Amino acid sequence: MAPVSHSRGRSRGRWLLAATSAVAALGLAGCSIDLSHLRPGGEDDGSAAEENEPVAAAPLLESALAELAEYPALVADGQIAESVGADVQDATLTVADGGAANGTLRINEEEAEVLQADDKLYVNAAESFWLDKGVFGPDFDDFDQNWVRSNATQVGLNPGASLTPAALAQIIEDIGVEGEEAEEENLDGELTHKVDLAGERNQLWIDAETEQIKRIEIEELAEAGDEDGPQVRLDLAEADGTAVNELYDGLTTPAEDELTGSRDARVEIGWSGSPEMDCEEGPACTWTGTVHDAGGDGVGTVNVRMDVTFTNDDIGDEECDDSGSLEAGDTLELSCGVDYNIVSETQQSYEIGGEAELVTRGLTGGQQEDMLAALEEQQEATLADGEETDGAGDEDAAEED
Repeated sequence: MAPVSHSRGRSRGRWLLAATSAVAALGLAGCSIDLSHLRPGGEDDGSAAEENEPVAAAPLLESALAELAEYPALVADGQIAESVGADVQDATLTVADGGAANGTLRINEEEAEVLQADDKLYVNAAESFWLDKGVFGPDFDDFDQNWVRSNATQVGLNPGASLTPAALAQIIEDIGVEGEEAEEENLDGELTHKVDLAGERNQLWIDAETEQIKRIEIEELAEAGDEDGPQVRLDLAEADGTAVNELYDGLTTPAEDELTGSRDARVEIGWSGSPEMDCEEGPACTWTGTVHDAGGDGVGTVNVRMDVTFTNDDIGDEECDDSGSLEAGDTLELSCGVDYNIVSETQQSYEIGGEAELVTRGLTGGQQEDMLAALEEQQEATLADGEETDGAGDEDAAEED
């Protein structure tokens, strides 16, 4: 048997970022803003409000929530913070009744695009956005201006779970009314009724003419079953058919062309221990390593691929790869190998080097097919809901006539 010398795989490559980037977390410090002092109607327009009959808060809110729940989609524009005292982000989001969402977040003068489709949440932002969030990974240098699958903690909220019209209406209903009467208040030049909700800083404003909810200020917009949630101050409006089509067009295009190249930040993956490289006659070399949740606070299951390059100046380079799914808090073993299969009449010895790179995938081919099918189905359903809502309004008008 011809002797084969080899070097252990050098643990260099982009996967080292997971180990070293934590010391370089110089993210821009966000400015924490207490939303509780932001109250509409604080400016005096110089005229005293006319005395009107008091409006009962509970039935007014019940009617407004029933209408909100029937929106095919809503537009939310305002501010969100992950929790009270956390960094505040300006947010503009369109959210459909099926959970599809698209919009922007702005923090520290950086803007991030957000999309949610088929229960998957993605962000496209500059590298500084992720530094500010304290998020790193072995493929962190691919996060910059690229779609990255994310979670509600990184975004600040889960639009598809808390801002769909029906879900939001239910959350507000569960908070409950605090006061018996609604107060008249001038909000951005329009007459509204302010309703105090249970809790210290929970209230909303209902347009006096349309009786639709115009603004909400909620300290913890907690989803059903959760004890806490983001603090929000949002202006609400029903999305029309044009806005719905723009929403789904803005989701379908990246789902078709871009999301299969996305990364995944929900779990900070890294090597558990040192990977191993072994070579035998051939030379035939194998690289084996165990990947784990290096951050310890990941969520969900992440698709991971290992790309390995074996090198020798005389006989060239060979590549192999392996992939699998890593569940947060768990481990995943990856292994692949190559065989140079060199046939020689004389004994030869080669020193083989090895290098491995870990990358995440935010959307696989099979998931892409499911996402596109879900978007098409949801768009049809949302537009149909919008037509039904319009039709109901016409019938009501006809009955009044």
